[in-house]
Amino acid sequence: MRHLDLFSGIGGFAYAAQQVWGDQHEIHSFVEIEPYAQKVLKKHWPDVPIHEDVTTYEHDGTPIDLVSGGFPCQDLSSNGRQIGFAGERSTLYSEIIRICRNARPKYIIMENVPNLLSGGGGYWFGKLLNDLAKSGYNAEWESISAASIGFDQIRDRVFILAYPASIRWSSVEFHNR
Repeated sequence: MRHLDLFSGIGGFAYAAQQVWGDQHEIHSFVEIEPYAQKVLKKHWPDVPIHEDVTTYEHDGTPIDLVSGGFPCQDLSSNGRQIGFAGERSTLYSEIIRICRNARPKYIIMENVPNLLSGGGGYWFGKLLNDLAKSGYNAEWESISAASIGFDQIRDRVFILAYPASIRWSSVEFHNR
């Protein structure tokens, strides 16, 4: 499972993927702009290249199985400005779409705040789904509370799993994976 991790932070998606796939998981690259997060990534994955800017990242043609990314939520969050994709940070989700159009991964996993689903009267999420569909991907999503998986806090996150439109999965399969 070759993995391209965008908006990597300190490597949460990469760590989770390693736990699931073990030796079958290979991190192709990280894309992370924050210097502190880059230091953490280098400490844990010293041999994996780190690209600084998602807007200038160009995929090198290596086959990719998984692209992951928790794109910035400041413009989408109910605690934020709630200007949606008109904001310069949350619009960066479109870089995930651009990179996936080139890399053609088997799976895309995105993470964000629950307000993504209903913000702008549902327009924000509809736009994201439309952009995925125009790129040849179907999607399923679930809002999951940190408390529901054992953490001592109430913090919901939306996880979106996208896959090529040629694959037809049922939601039961999504939950079992």
